[in-house]
Amino acid sequence: MKINKERLKKHLMKLGSIGYTEGQGITRQAFTPTYEEAKKYVRNLMENIGLKVYEDSVGNLFGKLEGKGKKKSIIMGSHIDSVPNGGIFDGSLGVLGAIECIQTLMENNHTTQYDLEVAAFIGEEGTEVGGTFGSKCFTGEVSFQEKDIAYLETVGISKEDIRSAKRSPKTVKHYLELHIEQGNILDTEGLSIGIVKGIVGIAQYKAEVKGKANHAGTTPMHLRDDALVKASKVINQINEIVNQLGAPLVGTVGHIQAHPGAINVIPGKVDFTIELRDVSKERVETAMNLVKESCKDLNLSIEKLEYEWEVNLDQDIQSEIEKACKDLGYNYKFMYSGAGHDANPLSKIASTGMIFVPSKNGISHAPGEWTEWEDIDKGVNTLLLTLLHLDKE
Repeated sequence: MKINKERLKKHLMKLGSIGYTEGQGITRQAFTPTYEEAKKYVRNLMENIGLKVYEDSVGNLFGKLEGKGKKKSIIMGSHIDSVPNGGIFDGSLGVLGAIECIQTLMENNHTTQYDLEVAAFIGEEGTEVGGTFGSKCFTGEVSFQEKDIAYLETVGISKEDIRSAKRSPKTVKHYLELHIEQGNILDTEGLSIGIVKGIVGIAQYKAEVKGKANHAGTTPMHLRDDALVKASKVINQINEIVNQLGAPLVGTVGHIQAHPGAINVIPGKVDFTIELRDVSKERVETAMNLVKESCKDLNLSIEKLEYEWEVNLDQDIQSEIEKACKDLGYNYKFMYSGAGHDANPLSKIASTGMIFVPSKNGISHAPGEWTEWEDIDKGVNTLLLTLLHLDKE
C-alpha cells in the first residue's frame, strides 16, 4: 500500500500558493484572512474524503476517521501557519501528508483498530503569545498573562475558549508528526529519513554590557571603555564555549543594539540576546556559567528570559519508524531536532514520534525552502507504514 505522490504534490502546491508572493515566499500567519483561506482549503480536503471535521475553541482544525472500536485516537498532524516570507513545506507537509495517509487507507478499504485524526494546530510559528499556541491549548500546557489574554481577545479567543480546548489525554493513543528537517544533516549525508530522538530545549537570555559613552573624535583608543568592543568579546566567548562543549549544543546572538547608537559616539551600553539550544538543560546551564565566568571583567549582566524544556520522544515509536524504513528500503539515521514543533507539547500527554525528510541545502523559514518530491514520497510512506504498525498494538 503506497500513497499517491502526484495527488499529494497537487495539494501541497495549491496550499503553498495561499499567501505566496513571487520572490518573497509564503506569509500566512495565524489569525489572518490568509490563514483562514488556507484552513478552509484543508477543511475541504478533509470533508471531501469523508472525514468528520471539527474545529476547537481556539482554532485547531481536526478531521477524524473512526476505527473498529478502540476509542482512542492516533493523531497525525502539524501546522499550516508560516513565518513571514517562509517556505512551502514547513508544517504543511505534516498536515497534508497525514490526510494523504488516511485517504490511501480508505481507498484500500483498510479499517484501523484506533480512530485516526489529522490535526492542523494553529499558531505553531508564534504569535504575540508565543509559539505552539494551538497545541499547548490542546494539551492544557498554557499559562498566559493578562497582556496575552488581552491580545487573544482581539482575535476572538477568551479564557474560557482556552480552557475548553484542552483535550483529555485518555482519548489520545499516539501522536505522529512528519516534518521537514529544517537543517542540513540529511541532505548533506544523502539520507532519506530522520528518526527524531528528541527536541532540544531552548534557553533565551537578555544580555547587557556597559562601558562609557564618549566623543568618538577626542577620546584616544587607550582611554576608551567601548561597550561594543567588550560585547564582541562576549560573543566570541559564546561561540568558543559552545564549540568546545560540542553538538548538539548551539548558541546564537541574533539581536544586538548599541547605545546611544550615533555614528560619532563611542557606545556606552550594548544590549543583545543569547539563545542556547541543547538536549540537556544541564549542558545549557554549564555553557552559560562558563560564559559568565570568562566574561566577568567585562561589566556583563545576563537576565534569563525563558526556557522551553527539552523533549525525549517515545523510543517504541522510534523503533516502529525504524522498522518501517527497513521494510521500505529507505536509508535513515537517528537524530535530534534543533527546532521546536507541536510534538513538544503533545509529548506531554501521549507517546509521540517524529519523522524528518531532508531540506535542500538545509534551507527553511525562507523562500528557498525545498524538499525533493521523491523524499516527500518516502516520508509520507514511512508515516503510513508506521501508522499501520502502531495500529496493531
